[in-house]
Amino acid sequence: MRFSKFTLYFVRPITVFLSLLLIVLCIYNISNQAEIILFELLLLLIPYLVAFNFITGLYASIIRSKLLIWPLVSLIIWIFVLGPFIVFSSTDEDKSINDISVLSFNALNFVGNYRIKSSNIQSEILNFVTSEDPDILCFQEFKSSRSTLKQLSNYPHYYIYPKNGTTDYAPLAIFSKVPIVAKGSLDFLDTPNNAIYVDLKVGIDTLRLYNIHLQSLRFRPSSIKRENPIRLIKRLGETVEKQKIQANQIIKHRKESSYPVVICGDFNNSQYSKVYSSLSKNMKDSFLEKGNGYGTTLSFKILPFRIDYILLENNFEVIEHKNYDVVLSDHYPIKATFRFQNP
Repeated sequence: MRFSKFTLYFVRPITVFLSLLLIVLCIYNISNQAEIILFELLLLLIPYLVAFNFITGLYASIIRSKLLIWPLVSLIIWIFVLGPFIVFSSTDEDKSINDISVLSFNALNFVGNYRIKSSNIQSEILNFVTSEDPDILCFQEFKSSRSTLKQLSNYPHYYIYPKNGTTDYAPLAIFSKVPIVAKGSLDFLDTPNNAIYVDLKVGIDTLRLYNIHLQSLRFRPSSIKRENPIRLIKRLGETVEKQKIQANQIIKHRKESSYPVVICGDFNNSQYSKVYSSLSKNMKDSFLEKGNGYGTTLSFKILPFRIDYILLENNFEVIEHKNYDVVLSDHYPIKATFRFQNP
């Protein structure tokens, strides 16, 4: 079947361009060159570039066109270089009393979001997380109060930083059923975002858990049309640079730990960003190991955003990953269940 003139003059150049763009972004992601802000933004669009190349590749194969080579090559490079954003897995592991579960949730200071108006949102969030009954709870943008601590009384060990009103950082919290033997804060510079950590005694083993909240991208779908493009790109560039500094600070601190490490929290960037790539190096992503679907964690109208993660060093075996479709914040909670690997 031959192409029509419309296909020849419009579809072919568009297909070639978007296939090349996907290839360039794959190469950029694994390069050690300095960040290019435009590329950092385009990395957010990779799911759509993949979808376009899949559709055009399928069409080209049906009509037996040589155009198939472009989307085919771009998809092969994408899957081997960057990996999938959709996964399908089953939990076929036998549960054990030695399993450890961590639930991570950006609670947005218990104020809900634009889709919900509830004066009781704090209790709704706390009722949800306690009903899930994880061993460890990690909150970003946490609002502490006596009633909060009362509702979380099943977690006798906790670390909240900063304490109310002591600094300008957005509070982070870790609640645990197992003892905390050490704790601390990384104290990022010139930002309300931060990272904290605890060392947890689990039976005869000890692990280090980081709860992190990287610099926010600070834009919403409803505001994009009103944004000055140059100002938006400049601000996002500053955000990416701060995220890079923060990620390097976490990586350096992590290397000093004598215990196996788990990192969870709100990374404020996609799995195709360089920030995620640096933090997840030599670690397992619980969603990619045992998740299902897109794994969306941000309530965002335009894109299926996964910006909240639970990463684990190879000392751990991931047993289960859950994404929760509950509208209690602008983020969706996630939970991972794992265990120490057998020596």
